[in-house]
This record gives sequence, structure tokens and C-alpha cells, in this order.
Amino acid sequence: MRPLDFAKAAGLGALIFIIDVLIAFGALYAWGAIFEPGHTEAFYEQAAVPMARWSTRIAGTAMMLIAAWFFARRNPPRNAYAFGALLVFFYAFFDGAIVLFAGFFTLGIAVSMLLKLIGALTGAYLARRSRA
Repeated sequence: MRPLDFAKAAGLGALIFIIDVLIAFGALYAWGAIFEPGHTEAFYEQAAVPMARWSTRIAGTAMMLIAAWFFARRNPPRNAYAFGALLVFFYAFFDGAIVLFAGFFTLGIAVSMLLKLIGALTGAYLARRSRA
């Protein structure tokens, strides 16, 4: 892989992270407005972490799969599996850096990142399979 591929993976990992966070906020807001309106702020703050965890496991994994698939199809000579793994690496780096890696190395985060890695590698596999 070329150095430009690393920069692309870093930028795309950051973009996926930002979109994933926005989806988590949107899901929490919709849940609070539609299903649980009228509670205190502390109630919503307590529910935010578990909801965000599930939101990112679903939406983040899907976005990794789609991004790895799309970018592997756009540039066939590039190693699709390495690019997918780099996407997850940079996503994890930005996710940890935003909280200065405090409480980042937990089983819950590891499961989330493993799901994203499986999604990215599946996207790479599907792209390579469709080219063959």
C-alpha cells in the first residue's frame, strides 16, 4: 500500500467515527422524544452509554462494511484487507483519542472494535469476491 492509502484510511476512519457519533446522538434523541419523554436529564445521561454502545455496534459495523467494500472496488490493486484493517485502526485511534484513552481499553470497546473489524474484512472479502 502507498502512503496515500494510509492518509485515505485515516480520513475515512475519522469520517466514519464522526457519522457514527452523530447517529448515536440521533438515536438517543429520538428514543427520548418518542418512547421516554418527560424524564430528568440524569435519566437520559444514564441511558446514553448503553444506547450509544449498541448504536455504534450496529451502525459503525455497517458503515465499516460498506466503506471497505466501496473503496476496495474503486481501487482493485490496493490490498483490500489491509485497507479495511487500517480503517478500523484509525477509527479506534480517534475514538480513544477523543477521551485521551481514559477507560478505553475495556471488554465492551474491544467487542465493538472486533465487530467493526469483522465488518471491514467482510466488505473487503465481498469486493474481492465480486471482482473474481
